Amino acid sequence: MSHATLTTERPLELTAAQAHVLAAQCADPNHAAYNVGQYIELTGPVDPDVLQDALRHTLGEAPGLHLRLRDMGGRLLQEPVPFDAAHWRLRRLDTTGAADPTAAAVEIAREQLACPPRMDLLVVDDRDAARRSAAPALMGAVLVRVGHHRHLLFQYFHQLAVDGYGVTLLTRRIAEVYTARMRGTPLPDSPFTQVSALVAAERSYRESPQYGIDRAHWAARYADGPRPTSFLPASAPPSDTVLRHTIVLDRRTSLAISATADASRATWAEAVTAAVAVQLHLDTGTQDAVLALYAMARSGPGTLRVPGMAVNTLPVRVALDGGDTFGTLLVRTAAEFAAIRAHQRFRGETIARELWPGQLWRGREDGRLPGPLLNLRPFDTEVDFAGVPGHVVTLASGPVDGLSLSAVRYADGRLRLDFDGNPALYDDDSLTRHARRCTEILGRLCAEPERSIATLTLSDELGSAQPPKPDGALTTAVDRSPLVEREEERGELPLLPCAHRLRDAGAAMGRLSDSTLWEVPAGLSASALRAAVARLARVHPALRLRLHRVDGVSELWTQEVLPSAVAPAVVDPTTVRRVDTSSLVAAELSGRIAVEARRAVAALDVWAGAVLRAVWFDAGPARPGRLLLVAHRCSVDDISWQLLVPQLASLHAALQEGHEPPGLATAGLRSWSETLLREAHGRQRTQEMPYWLSLFDPPPPIATPQGRTPSQGVSRVGPELLTTVATTATTGGAADALDGAVLTALALVAADEPRLHGDDRGPGLLLEREVPDPARPPHTIGWLTTVHPIRIAPPGPVPTAGVSAEQAAPALRHTAGALASVPGGGRGYEQLRHLNPQSAALLARTPRALVRYRRRTDAQAPGGVPGWAPAPAAERAALHPAPAAPPITGPVELTATVSSARSAAGSCVTLRWRWSGALFTDEEARLLTARLTEMIADFLTTNRNTLYS
Repeated sequence: MSHATLTTERPLELTAAQAHVLAAQCADPNHAAYNVGQYIELTGPVDPDVLQDALRHTLGEAPGLHLRLRDMGGRLLQEPVPFDAAHWRLRRLDTTGAADPTAAAVEIAREQLACPPRMDLLVVDDRDAARRSAAPALMGAVLVRVGHHRHLLFQYFHQLAVDGYGVTLLTRRIAEVYTARMRGTPLPDSPFTQVSALVAAERSYRESPQYGIDRAHWAARYADGPRPTSFLPASAPPSDTVLRHTIVLDRRTSLAISATADASRATWAEAVTAAVAVQLHLDTGTQDAVLALYAMARSGPGTLRVPGMAVNTLPVRVALDGGDTFGTLLVRTAAEFAAIRAHQRFRGETIARELWPGQLWRGREDGRLPGPLLNLRPFDTEVDFAGVPGHVVTLASGPVDGLSLSAVRYADGRLRLDFDGNPALYDDDSLTRHARRCTEILGRLCAEPERSIATLTLSDELGSAQPPKPDGALTTAVDRSPLVEREEERGELPLLPCAHRLRDAGAAMGRLSDSTLWEVPAGLSASALRAAVARLARVHPALRLRLHRVDGVSELWTQEVLPSAVAPAVVDPTTVRRVDTSSLVAAELSGRIAVEARRAVAALDVWAGAVLRAVWFDAGPARPGRLLLVAHRCSVDDISWQLLVPQLASLHAALQEGHEPPGLATAGLRSWSETLLREAHGRQRTQEMPYWLSLFDPPPPIATPQGRTPSQGVSRVGPELLTTVATTATTGGAADALDGAVLTALALVAADEPRLHGDDRGPGLLLEREVPDPARPPHTIGWLTTVHPIRIAPPGPVPTAGVSAEQAAPALRHTAGALASVPGGGRGYEQLRHLNPQSAALLARTPRALVRYRRRTDAQAPGGVPGWAPAPAAERAALHPAPAAPPITGPVELTATVSSARSAAGSCVTLRWRWSGALFTDEEARLLTARLTEMIADFLTTNRNTLYS
C-alpha cells in the first residue's frame, strides 16, 4: 500500500480504547501514565543513516501515528496529520563516557516518558486554521550509542496512537525495512492497513448480536459482585513513575513451568496468572481472586494489521480453596482465559462502571478495573536487523494503580517477569520481597503441581536471601535500569536549624513558602519543564524533604529526605501546572498570578513531602510567558533560587532540544547538617557562649519557656507595607553597610518607642538578624541562612527628623563595631541554641529578640540561557503578601531585598514591613515605617562615607 494512499484517510471516530485514554488524559493533562515505550538492544555494527531511513519509511506507512483531534460540534474525531519524512530525524546520542552507559541512556528515555503531550495543541477546530497542519508528536525515537557496536534504539509512543501490539508491528517492519536496505533486496509490501479497519470493526461489533451476548456473559460472570482484593490495603491514584523489579528465570525453570502448564492443557501465561492468584490467596485470605488483564481485542477483519490503539482491559476471576492443587487451578484458569478470548471485545471500562460503581480516580469514575494488573505479552522479543540481533525490552506499558506484572518469553524459552509498583505504595525493598515471593510460589507450584496449596511451604526471609531453587533451577536477575534511580542521599537527616526555628515559633507551618517569578521564552515546553523539575528534585535533597511530628508530642520533630521514587516533586504530575494566559491583557496577568500563587501554596505540605510547585503561565507562541516557582521555607532561601533557576533553565533548554541534559553541580545536604551538628559540640563553638549570654545581661525578670516571651502574644498581624530606598551598589562589604544602616535606624527609633523592646531591660535594642550563612556550601540548597541576636545601643541623642553626618557617624560606627564583634558571622548561635543540649539549656532561658531583620538578594537573570529573566516588579508584587508567611514573633519584622537592577546611581532596596496589629494601629505603623525609611535612606546617601569606610 502506498504512502499516498494511506495519508488520504478522512476524519474518523475514535476507537473505544482511544476514547478511554483521551478522557483520562484530558482530565489530567500533566499525567504521563499513557506514555509507553521500549528499547531494542542492538549488539553488532549498525548504520545509523540506514536505520533512520527505515524508521522514516515505516512511520510514513502508519498514518495513525500522526494524528490530531478535530472538534466538530463537540464531537472529537481523529484525522491524520501529514508526516514530513524528508525532515524527520532520528536523534542520536552517545553515553559511552558515563560510568554506566546503559543506565545513562535509559535515564534519557525515562525523561521522555515523563513528558505528556500538549493536549491544547492536539485538539483543533475550524477556527484553528493556523494549527491545522501540525500537531504534537505522539511518537518518537532516539538512538543511543552505549559501547563498541552496542546501541539502544528507544521508541516512545502515546497510547492515544498505538498499543503494545501495534508497537510490535512497527518493530517488525522497521527491522524488515532496515534489513532490505542493508542487503539491497526488494522491500516487501507494507503489512499495515488503515486505522479505519479498527473503527469499522468496532462499529460492526456494537451493532451485532454478539455485543448483547458478551454483555450478558460479563453480567452473569460477575452477578454476585465479588469484592476486588489487592495485595496492599492502601490505594493510590495511578502513577506515571514506577518502581521496577525484574526477575529472569533460567531456562530449566522456565521449561518446567511450560511443561506443567502443557500437562493441564494450559499456557505459560495462564500458569503465571494462577500463581499470582495463589499469592493473593496466601497474602490476603481471599478465595475469589479478581485480577485485571490486558486483552488485544482484535478479532475483526484486518485489525491484526493495524498499528493503532485497540487494547482492552478485562477482569480475570479465579476461585481458590486451600485443598486445590496447582493442576486443578491451571485447568480452571485456562477455562477462564478461553471465556475471556471469546468475549474480549466488550469494553472493560464499561464492565468496571457497571459492576464496580464508585471506583474513583482523582475524584471521578475512570472505568479502571480494580486489582493487580497482568500484561502477558506473547510478542517477539528478538528481532533481526540484517544479521545484528535486537533484543526488545519494554520500559512502560500504561498506568499502574498498585501493582502490575508484565511477563514475556524469550526465544530461548526463558521467562522474564517485570514487577512494576506504584511508588506511593511500594518502596524498593517491599517490591523486591513481593517479586521474589511471587517467583518462589510459581517455581514451587510447578515443581509439585499435585500438592495442595494449603501445604505450600515458602522461605521465611525472602527479602534477605535468594528463594530456594526448586529442582535446583531458579535464578534471578534484578534489572533496575528502566525506571528506578538509586539515590545516594535519602533517609533520616538531623534536624536543621531552620526547622528548629519554625518549631519554636509554635505556629502552623505546613505551607510556609518562598516564591520567585520569572519571564520565560515563548514556546516553553510543558513536558520538558516537568522533566527538568523532576531531575532537579532528584539531584537536590532539599526538594525531597519531609518533616514528621511524634504522635501526642507535637513539639518533637524529625526530618527525612524521601527517595525519588516517592518524592512528590519527582512523581506527582501536578507539581508542574500550565495556565493559559494567551487571552489575558497585561493588566489582568498580575491578578491571575496572585490567584495561582495562592493555589500553589495551598498544595504545599511539608508533612507529606510536597515542598515544591511550579506554574507556567503560557502566553502563547508569540509572547514570553511567566514561570512561578513556589517552595516550602524549609527547602529554599533566596540563595537557593539563584542556584536552582539557572539549572532549571539549562535543563529545560537541553530537554526541549532533545540533547543530553547537563550534569548539575551539587553538594550534600546531609554532610552540611552533620557539619553543623559536629561544630555545635566543638570547643570553638562552645567558647562563643559568653558572648551570646552577654547580650541578655541583665537577664529577663521571669524565666520563660524556650522561644517564648510575655510580649509575644501577637493576636493580629497588620498588612504588609512596602517602601523603597536608593543606595550604592550593595556587594561585598556593602551588604554589611546596608545592615548597619537598617539596624542603626531601628535602634535610634526604638529609644523612644518602648513597644519595640517588650520586657527586655538590657541596654539598647535587641534585634534578630537573618542573613546568608558566610560558610554555606556553594552548591547546596535549603533554608541555610544564619539567624542570630545582636544588641545595638547607639550613643548620642535620638534624632527626630533628618539625620546630619555629625549625628549619624557615631551611631553608625557603633553598629559597625557591633556587627564586627559577632563571632563567626553569627552562624554559631542557632547551632548552640538547637543542636547542643548543654548550651541549649542555657540559651532556652534567654528571651527571643522581638524586632526581626532579614536581608536577601533579588534574583538575577541566569547567564547562558536566553529569554529567562526576573519578571517585572509589578507582577512580582502580586506574590505578596505571602499566602502563608512565617509568623512574626514580635512587634516589627523587616525584610530588605536588594534589587538585581543596577544603574550608575546604584541599586534599589525594597523594605517589606510587617508588624503586630496587637501593638500598633495601621496608621501608627505607617508613620513608624515612613520615619524609619527616611532615616535608612539618609544613612545610605548622606552618610555613605561612614558606611563604606
